[in-house]
Amino acid sequence: MEGAPSLISAAILTGSGRIIFHGSVTLGWELGPGYLYGYTYVEARGPSSSVAFGGGTHLNNGVTVVSDGPGIFIGQRCVIGPGVHIYDSDFHALEAADRVTGEPRTAAVRIADDVFIGSNAIVLKGVSVGAGAVVGAGAVVSADVPENAIVAGNPAREVRR
Repeated sequence: MEGAPSLISAAILTGSGRIIFHGSVTLGWELGPGYLYGYTYVEARGPSSSVAFGGGTHLNNGVTVVSDGPGIFIGQRCVIGPGVHIYDSDFHALEAADRVTGEPRTAAVRIADDVFIGSNAIVLKGVSVGAGAVVGAGAVVSADVPENAIVAGNPAREVRR
């Protein structure tokens, strides 16, 4: 681990890869959803996996960020709502015969500066979220999000700018 976040609520930071905190990063939100029973979970699972956070970024309670591939990069001044999940891997092969022993599909996740991700959204492998974008609560983001776009739904679609 490089750098140190400010911990407001419980957090688990684990894995054999790199977890990097640039500047002031805050994990948890006092008296928010999950404050008394939830925790933030950040894992850089494999030796070549990494999770990096830019300064001024704030993760609410119950956020899960797991890299089992090329990495997850979250920019500066981002706000990540409670219950958000961000993954750079499928964690298993998609084909039934290979699910236990096959290689998962992986692709880096890049979240630019000043992004807001609403509660319980899911950001999947290979996605880039442009600067200033907003991801609506409960959205499932499986494709790139342009700068300053607002996306919502499953799958997430642009609703306005």
